[in-house]
Amino acid sequence: MHPHPIRAAVFDIDGTLAMMDKDSGTYTALPGAVDALVGLQARGMPVVAYTNGTFFPPAHYYPLLADAGLVLEPGHILTPATVAARQLARMGVKRLLTIAADGTRVPLRDAGIEVALTGDGGEVDGVILGWTKDFGAADLEEAAQLLWAGKPLYATSIAPHFAGAKGRLLGISGAVAAALHNATGVKAKVFGKPETIGLEDISDMLGIPAREMVVIGDDPKLEIAMARKAGAFAVGVTTGTVDAAGFNAADAALRANIVLSGLDSLLAQGWW
Repeated sequence: MHPHPIRAAVFDIDGTLAMMDKDSGTYTALPGAVDALVGLQARGMPVVAYTNGTFFPPAHYYPLLADAGLVLEPGHILTPATVAARQLARMGVKRLLTIAADGTRVPLRDAGIEVALTGDGGEVDGVILGWTKDFGAADLEEAAQLLWAGKPLYATSIAPHFAGAKGRLLGISGAVAAALHNATGVKAKVFGKPETIGLEDISDMLGIPAREMVVIGDDPKLEIAMARKAGAFAVGVTTGTVDAAGFNAADAALRANIVLSGLDSLLAQGWW
């Protein structure tokens, strides 16, 4: 079914491994998720969690997921903010107007990029958007002025929504990007899924090409499209917000190679 051996597994988090209760900020593992991670790790297979969310810096995810029984190796949780920070630092970006919470601010600072907030003044190299509950008209106005002046717009993710314990949760950075695009005509450069930059980072980290990875996720437009674009084996799970028909409606070139009802049957598959 897949022409290459599978040597690493990349899981989405929200809707795939676990569901977050936004009110308590805690995770509950989805059925089969704990056994899947433990089983793969017991085989010596590298396991990476790559979320499209930027609620938290990566360090914050480890204990939250461990509390749900999902234990990952240090360095094996990626977010679009960690991917963006690494790439932007390589591009020579020094300072950005940041409309985002600590989930984006911390990785930027860790990469040596100065985080500028609305009203700080001074020169910036562009605007970056991430998840935040705290933004308003002043942020949008300052960002729009910078974009009108020719500065670039970056976004960790522009996903419209993602899976939470009580249903769909709004993708805030996508909503803000749409507002700014409406005002200025500037489209955001996106670092998160379905862009393949994150898989390239995982490839560099593990020394394993994308074609020898399986990518497991609940969103056909995000991790599944990313996996197919990168040549990885794409496995959809219907534990998020999309049913099997939704996966199978995707363009053939970007469609999941296989769709499962959940992770409880993952290790029994014949393609490992």
